[in-house]
Amino acid sequence: MQNTVKILSLCVVLFASFNLQAQSSAGNRSTTSTLDDSEAKEKARGYVFVAAKKDDQPNDPYRSQVFTATTGGTATLTLNIPLWHSVKQPYVTFENLTKGTYQRFTTWPGEATYRTTTVTLQAGDQYRLTASIQPNPSDPNDDTDEDVLATLSW
Repeated sequence: MQNTVKILSLCVVLFASFNLQAQSSAGNRSTTSTLDDSEAKEKARGYVFVAAKKDDQPNDPYRSQVFTATTGGTATLTLNIPLWHSVKQPYVTFENLTKGTYQRFTTWPGEATYRTTTVTLQAGDQYRLTASIQPNPSDPNDDTDEDVLATLSW
């Protein structure tokens, strides 16, 4: 019985000590400002994904995404593009709609089909990322699941 009382009183003391420490660090200004800074950095990040398959409808919403850059700087563009074929024409286009410029990415023999490159974003500019591939009507054994993928992250 005495051991139970001792253990119970020890638990109460530890619990009270933990609560006092939690209350005293709740008002710690440096902890709060650090969380605010990391939240601000999280809001500044972005992610855009597009994908095109040969059997998609032409106006499939996943083929193209328009977005406005919230921050400027370098962004990582990850591409998965099959080798160029004159009928299928697989490519990814990265357009700056504000300035009217664009970059088109294709894969030629000897190049990697999966690769990463960087592009520059300007805060406030509007961009469009588009993936495209066409079916090959002259080849009945053509792989309809062949796709073009692009991911832009900053």
